[in-house]
Amino acid sequence: MPFKRFLTLCALVLCAVNVPALALEEVEYSTQSFTQSYVIPYIADFTKTPEGGVAWELLAKTEEESYQDVNEAGIDIFGVKPVFPPDVKALDGQEIVMQGYMFPLDPTEKQARFLFGPFPVDCPYHYHVGPALVIEAAAKEPMAFSFDPVTIRGTLTLVPLDLDFNIFYRMENVRLVK
Repeated sequence: MPFKRFLTLCALVLCAVNVPALALEEVEYSTQSFTQSYVIPYIADFTKTPEGGVAWELLAKTEEESYQDVNEAGIDIFGVKPVFPPDVKALDGQEIVMQGYMFPLDPTEKQARFLFGPFPVDCPYHYHVGPALVIEAAAKEPMAFSFDPVTIRGTLTLVPLDLDFNIFYRMENVRLVK
């Protein structure tokens, strides 16, 4: 089917379902990544802070500090470590409640360990936010994976340095809040 005919067909379909047809226009694309400061205002579009819960915006106050080290094998290691502000430090070891999205780590229906963040999964290989917006969660009992936002309760631990994964937060004994 020639492209012009395809566009005409699309416009007719859009009119038939009473959706205004949009004019095709030139769009400039960018390969620039979204920074954490760019995505923070959009958190409220995806998750809500449960009553008495912790807001993602609070965890997002944690800054990243670059580090370089050499491991036992003499290999250079580069990464980031957290600089926790006082109000985030106060959450260390506390039971908290948060709403967010599960990022599964196992190809199973129920997840015993998963990543948890303020945005839905958009890539099966990488959660596209910085470490201040990701929690490594360990469920008390495996939980059914959901594409919808879920509210969880568990004990938050701040991780001052994780050489393997650059994780800033871990949550243990996680359970679903109904």
